[in-house]
Amino acid sequence: MLASTFEAARSPTDLRNGSVRISHARRYGSAFVGNTEPPLAEVMGDPIVRGLMARDGVQPESLQGLIDEVRGRLR
Repeated sequence: MLASTFEAARSPTDLRNGSVRISHARRYGSAFVGNTEPPLAEVMGDPIVRGLMARDGVQPESLQGLIDEVRGRLR
Protein backbone atom coordinates (compact mmCIF):
# COMPACT_ATOMS: atom_id res chain seq x y z
CA MET A 1 0.00 0.00 0.00
CA LEU A 2 2.72 2.51 0.91
CA ALA A 3 5.13 1.24 -1.71
CA SER A 4 3.73 3.66 -4.26
CA THR A 5 4.66 6.63 -2.05
CA PHE A 6 8.37 5.86 -2.09
CA GLU A 7 10.71 6.65 -4.96
CA ALA A 8 14.26 5.57 -5.55
CA ALA A 9 16.87 8.24 -4.94
CA ARG A 10 17.54 10.28 -8.04
CA SER A 11 20.95 10.41 -9.58
CA PRO A 12 22.59 13.85 -9.74
CA THR A 13 23.24 13.24 -13.42
CA ASP A 14 20.78 14.78 -15.81
CA LEU A 15 19.94 11.87 -18.09
CA ARG A 16 19.13 14.11 -21.05
CA ASN A 17 22.61 15.47 -21.63
CA GLY A 18 24.83 13.71 -19.08
CA SER A 19 25.70 16.89 -17.20
CA VAL A 20 25.96 16.78 -13.43
CA ARG A 21 23.65 19.01 -11.43
CA ILE A 22 25.25 20.67 -8.42
CA SER A 23 23.06 21.97 -5.63
CA HIS A 24 23.05 25.65 -4.75
CA ALA A 25 24.43 24.90 -1.27
CA ARG A 26 27.27 22.85 -2.67
CA ARG A 27 28.11 25.44 -5.31
CA TYR A 28 27.99 28.53 -3.12
CA GLY A 29 28.34 27.11 0.38
CA SER A 30 25.84 27.28 3.16
CA ALA A 31 25.24 30.46 5.15
CA PHE A 32 24.52 28.34 8.22
CA VAL A 33 27.36 25.82 8.39
CA GLY A 34 26.57 22.94 10.70
CA ASN A 35 22.83 23.55 10.36
CA THR A 36 22.87 26.26 13.00
CA GLU A 37 20.94 29.50 13.10
CA PRO A 38 22.22 32.97 13.97
CA PRO A 39 21.58 34.13 17.53
CA LEU A 40 18.39 36.14 18.06
CA ALA A 41 20.42 39.20 19.08
CA GLU A 42 22.21 39.10 15.73
CA VAL A 43 18.93 38.84 13.81
CA MET A 44 17.35 41.64 15.84
CA GLY A 45 20.40 43.85 15.24
CA ASP A 46 20.40 43.36 11.48
CA PRO A 47 19.76 46.65 9.65
CA ILE A 48 17.34 45.04 7.20
CA VAL A 49 15.31 43.48 10.02
CA ARG A 50 15.30 46.81 11.85
CA GLY A 51 14.11 48.57 8.70
CA LEU A 52 11.27 46.09 8.21
CA MET A 53 10.27 46.42 11.85
CA ALA A 54 10.23 50.21 11.57
CA ARG A 55 8.14 50.05 8.40
CA ASP A 56 5.66 47.74 10.13
CA GLY A 57 5.56 49.89 13.27
CA VAL A 58 7.13 47.23 15.51
CA GLN A 59 9.07 48.64 18.45
CA PRO A 60 12.21 46.56 19.21
CA GLU A 61 11.61 46.81 22.96
CA SER A 62 8.03 45.61 22.58
CA LEU A 63 9.05 42.64 20.46
CA GLN A 64 11.86 41.74 22.85
CA GLY A 65 9.38 41.87 25.73
CA LEU A 66 7.04 39.51 23.89
CA ILE A 67 9.91 37.13 23.13
CA ASP A 68 10.99 37.14 26.79
CA GLU A 69 7.40 36.47 27.92
CA VAL A 70 6.96 33.53 25.55
CA ARG A 71 10.40 32.17 26.41
CA GLY A 72 9.42 32.24 30.10
CA ARG A 73 6.22 30.31 29.40
CA LEU A 74 8.13 27.61 27.52
CA ARG A 75 10.46 26.89 30.43
